[in-house]
Amino acid sequence: MNHKLSILLLSLLFIQCNQRSQPLNTSNIVDDYYGQQITDPYRWMENLKDSTVIEWLKLQKKTAEQTLKENPGFTKLFQSIKKHSNEGEPILSKVNITDQDQYFYLKRLPDEKTAKLYTRNTFTGEERLLYDPKAYQPESPDSYTINYIQPNWDGSKIVLGFTKNDKEYADLLVLDVASKKLMPGIAKNALPNSFGGVEWLPDNYGFIYTYSAITDTNHKSHGLNRELRLNSINKGFLGGQDFFSGEINKSDLPIPYFTNQNNKYILAAIAKVDAYRDTYYLKIGNFYNKIRNWKKLFSKEDKIKEFLLFGSDLYFRTAKDASNFKLCKTNLDDPDFENPQILVDEDKERVISDFAVTKEGVYYVKTKNGVEARLFFKSHHKENSIEINLPKPAGAINLSSKGIDYSEVWVELEGWTSYEERYLYDFTTLKFIPQNMVPVSSYKVLDDVRVEEIEVPSHDGVLVPLSIIYKEGTKLNGKNRVLINAYGGFKWSNSPYLYPYLLYWLQEGGIYAIAHVRGGGEKGDDWHKGGYKTTKPNSWKDLIACTEHLIAKDYTTHDKIALWGASAGGITIGRAITERSELFKAAFIRVGVLNTLRNEFGPSGKSHIKEFGTVKDSTEFKGLLAMDAYHHIKERAKYPALYLTAGMNDVRVPAWQPAKFAARLINEGHPDNIVLLDTDFEGGHGFEASPDKANLELAKVMTFLLWQTGHPEYQP
Repeated sequence: MNHKLSILLLSLLFIQCNQRSQPLNTSNIVDDYYGQQITDPYRWMENLKDSTVIEWLKLQKKTAEQTLKENPGFTKLFQSIKKHSNEGEPILSKVNITDQDQYFYLKRLPDEKTAKLYTRNTFTGEERLLYDPKAYQPESPDSYTINYIQPNWDGSKIVLGFTKNDKEYADLLVLDVASKKLMPGIAKNALPNSFGGVEWLPDNYGFIYTYSAITDTNHKSHGLNRELRLNSINKGFLGGQDFFSGEINKSDLPIPYFTNQNNKYILAAIAKVDAYRDTYYLKIGNFYNKIRNWKKLFSKEDKIKEFLLFGSDLYFRTAKDASNFKLCKTNLDDPDFENPQILVDEDKERVISDFAVTKEGVYYVKTKNGVEARLFFKSHHKENSIEINLPKPAGAINLSSKGIDYSEVWVELEGWTSYEERYLYDFTTLKFIPQNMVPVSSYKVLDDVRVEEIEVPSHDGVLVPLSIIYKEGTKLNGKNRVLINAYGGFKWSNSPYLYPYLLYWLQEGGIYAIAHVRGGGEKGDDWHKGGYKTTKPNSWKDLIACTEHLIAKDYTTHDKIALWGASAGGITIGRAITERSELFKAAFIRVGVLNTLRNEFGPSGKSHIKEFGTVKDSTEFKGLLAMDAYHHIKERAKYPALYLTAGMNDVRVPAWQPAKFAARLINEGHPDNIVLLDTDFEGGHGFEASPDKANLELAKVMTFLLWQTGHPEYQP
């Protein structure tokens, strides 16, 4: 025991000596907010081009990598992760099906680093390779991947998005399907996989996308002056033509919508991070005649989350006067959003979370607490809906269809312990026909897993959904390692999905839990507003309540609890550990928002004001300060062990957010605090990470969590 303790102390000494070998200066910046003085000693670190900042980040990365890679359990775990990745089933993504039943999709074989573009005629047709991204700029030292595809209406052309080195910005090129060759012209600075996508016009020779003038994430004007651009493939793009920016402000993000070839209108939304958007419309005839008389169709106050346009009929899902949403319909020749036709009214117990329209009617999904999904159908010609019995229970259901002229509807079922399974629902026979384009992977570790879906009273009595997953036979004796995931922002529901890390956590005997805290969308619009701006404290207080429940019911104890959060989830995790540090042993925060008072001054930060608030408003300033983990670090205080990541090319959360938080913890916190900061100098938010990079990160994260929660094989 003494030998193990000595090794642990030496490990801690190594981390502390490395981190403090390059001490950071502090600045005397003090902001006055409505008479309240706020010091920001690490403000200077927001300059990510400062050589001192860069060198410090490199030192922290070196320390993190050495600490984790030299852990006795790392090598075996990493080899296991790579073996699983290389021996699994092919991975499909971006499946697009044209009206002619032509399939386009990306597929990556287990031993490949990037996905290739394939096609087949009908589901059972012969698969053909269309394009390998290695053929794109083969002389370049950069590694390119295809991150987006969008075929035109007749399937003769397809837009491909090419990105490099985990960056989100893409170059758009058009592939001629018959010749399998790229056509002349490049539409640059697009974010199709994140915002807006690409919409083809009815003539099949022009498409619209959202263009960003500045792609340097460190530039003060990053995220401003975005445009909707029209590109004609007959003219080699010619740089694209802006046709909507007159309707928007500098910080707005315009997004095009043209979802059916027979539509009479083209739509464009003005987006920020809000779930609801001001949306405009224009007759397609006027568009072609260059008459840009855009009219507002509906405003964000109408709370329309999702819509589908067929001809002139707009089907939409709205939370206006219906927190759990209702399905409605109106005609754009004479739109009425005050008194639309109500197709499906609100259910007070379940959220209408998705819908699709076919020739026969409307299919829709109702979800309870974000984790229990059911499927329904309403005929175009009948008042009442019917429930459709699923082939298996589902935590989440995703729907897609060809549109109102076709009968096909595809139903994808997901769960915490099962990968997505895809079915074609046959309206005539009322049967589900499996249409998995590759075999669905299964794992022995998931054969005897128990899933509990419960609700826990929070600090104010509100019931918070809590999902708990563990192996059958696990003894609830207070000795189990528990990993708790939480997010709570942007109305995003943390719905059932099989995350790769769950396999390894369960395999090592751990319990996994998901706290569905306020700020998300699990319980509808009101649930989002319950963890938003000035009500944001509910997010981390809900997490704290869920943690206390797990301790009280003997699932675990405080020194075996680790937290996991990412992006805006950094607020929830960061404030939980700064408010109740004694409850947790460790936390992993991936590219997290941790300094909300400064968020709006960073690249793309203005677009987050709708969700977090602005310091220019005295009330919202108080909310921002309350949720700011960086400003709640106490001098010489002990905190859970922390592993933070950052991406230097992150277009959403600048690297200085986790960097400032780490710097303050290292310099001002207790000397025994473990703080690891791992910056990816080429990467972004992580959406475009290569399999090799993703596998390495997973190995490092799991090593850290197992080490800190006491797994004997991971102790230094």
